[in-house]
Amino acid sequence: MDKVMKKAVFSWWIFSLLAGCSLPAGYGELSSNLAHYEPPALYKHYARLQPTPEAEAGHDQAFREQIEEIKERKRRWEEAMGVVQGEDRFFRPDPDRFNALLPGATNPAQAGVLLSEPFSLADLEILVFLRNPGVKAAKRDLRATLESYNQAWNLDEILRQYMAFTEDLMTGIGPMKGREPVEMRFPFPGVTALKGEIVNQEVIASSESLEIARRSALTLARKSYWNLRYVLDAVRITEEVLRLLEHLEAVARTRYEVGKTSFQDVIKIQIQRDRLREEMNTLKERQRNLEVVILELVDLPPELTVGKPLALNAVRAVPNVERLYSLAMNRKQEIRRTKARIGKMERMIELAETRIYPDYSMNLSLYQDEAVSQVGTMRKKEPFSVTTTASMGAGLPRMPWFGSSDAYLRETRQRLEALRENLRQVETKTVRKVREGWFRLDRARREEALYALRVVNLSRAALEVSARGYETGKVSFADVIASYTNWLEANLALKRRLSDLGVARAELEEAVGGSWDQREPNDSSER
Repeated sequence: MDKVMKKAVFSWWIFSLLAGCSLPAGYGELSSNLAHYEPPALYKHYARLQPTPEAEAGHDQAFREQIEEIKERKRRWEEAMGVVQGEDRFFRPDPDRFNALLPGATNPAQAGVLLSEPFSLADLEILVFLRNPGVKAAKRDLRATLESYNQAWNLDEILRQYMAFTEDLMTGIGPMKGREPVEMRFPFPGVTALKGEIVNQEVIASSESLEIARRSALTLARKSYWNLRYVLDAVRITEEVLRLLEHLEAVARTRYEVGKTSFQDVIKIQIQRDRLREEMNTLKERQRNLEVVILELVDLPPELTVGKPLALNAVRAVPNVERLYSLAMNRKQEIRRTKARIGKMERMIELAETRIYPDYSMNLSLYQDEAVSQVGTMRKKEPFSVTTTASMGAGLPRMPWFGSSDAYLRETRQRLEALRENLRQVETKTVRKVREGWFRLDRARREEALYALRVVNLSRAALEVSARGYETGKVSFADVIASYTNWLEANLALKRRLSDLGVARAELEEAVGGSWDQREPNDSSER
C-alpha cells in the first residue's frame, strides 16, 4: 500500500512539474499570436468595401445636391410660367398691349367694356389668353404637377430621418455608427435623380397640354373673329342689294302701269326681296351666335353686347409646304407631349429596374450592415440561408433575376411601345393636317384673287348694263334678276374668301403648332 502511495505521489509530482514548465510557454505563444494576428484575406477585402466616414459624408452630400437640383428645376419652371414671350410659345403678344390689358384678367367689367366697343384681333387674343377658363384649368394642372418635384425627394428624406431615429447602435463594439440599408444606396445618377427626371418629363407634358389649351382657344377666337367679319360684311351687302331691288321694283311698277311689262315681274322682285330679308335675319342670328362664342372664350356672360371687329387686312402670303412639314415636327405640341410621356415611361422602367437591382450588379452579394447583431448569443436572425430549395443548388441564389420580368414591368414596357406607336401616328396625322391646312389657305388665296380682280368687277358691270337696259326695255326681266343675283353672290363670295384667308391661316398655324416667320415678306419661301 505504501508502495502504491509513493508511486501516486511521484506521478503527481512529475505531472505538476511538467505542467508548471509548459504553462509559461503556452501563455507566451498565445500572447504572441494575439499580438501578431491578421484577419483572413476575405475579411480584408470585405472591410475595404465598407464605406468610410468620408464616403458616408460624400453620399449625404450627393443626396443633398440632387435635392437642390430638383428644387432648382421647380424654380425655373415657376419662373417660366410667368413669362409670356418665348420662342416655343404658340402665342407671342405685343408686350406693351399685353401689359395694358393685364388688369382685364381679373376685372370682368373692364374686359366687357373693351369688347363692347370696336375691338381688334390682337386685343381679343390677349383677352382669351388671360381669361379663358380652359387655359386657366390647364395652368392649374401644370402648377399641380410642379408640386410633384417636392414629392420626388420628400419620401427619401423622410426614410432617412426615420432611420436616423430608429436605427440600431451597437455601442459596445466599434464606433457609434448607425447602419443604412443597402436599398437606399444606388450608383449614379441615383434613385432621387431618376425621380426628378420622371417628374421633369411629366411637367414637360403638362406644359405642352397648357400650350394645346391656349392654341385651341386662340384658334377658335381667330376663326370666330374672321367669321364675324364675314357676317357683318354679308349683312351690309345684303342691305345694299335690298335697296337696289326696291329701286328695281319701282321701275317694274312704272313699266307695268304703262303696259310695258306684266305684273309677274313685280311679284318676282317681291319674292326675291322677301328671300333676302329672311337671309338677313339668318345672318343676324348667326352674328349673335359668334358673339356668344367670343364671350364664352373670354369668360363673360352671354347677355353682354359685343362690338364690331375692326377691319383687318388678311395676309395673302402662302408658305412653302415642305418647310412647314419640318417645322411642324419640332413645334407641334402633341408630338412634344408624346415624346415627354415616352421619356417619363422609359425612366419609370429604369427606376423600377434600379430598385430591383443596382447598376453593374445583380444584387446577389448585398447584405444589411448587421454582422454584429446576427452572430453569437445576441443574434436576431440567421445571417445566411440555412435551407436550400429543391430547384436550386446549395450556395446558389434563390431568385437571381427577381423582378426583372415582373408583370408590372412587362405591362409598362408594352405601354411604352404603345406610346411609341402613338408618336408615329401623331407625326403622320400632323403631316396630313398641315397639308390640308396649306391647301385651304392656298385655295382661299387663289379664289380671293379671282373674285377681287375679275368676278366682282364683271358682275358689277353686268348689273349696271342690265339695269339701264331694263329701264329702256332692251333687256328682259330674267336677265336683270340674274344680274342682281350674280352681283350679290360674287360680293358675298369675295368677302367669304377674305375671311377664309384668316380662318385657313389660323387652322394652318394650329396644325403646325405655331406661326412661321413672317418678318421678311420677300423671303424666297413665300410665294
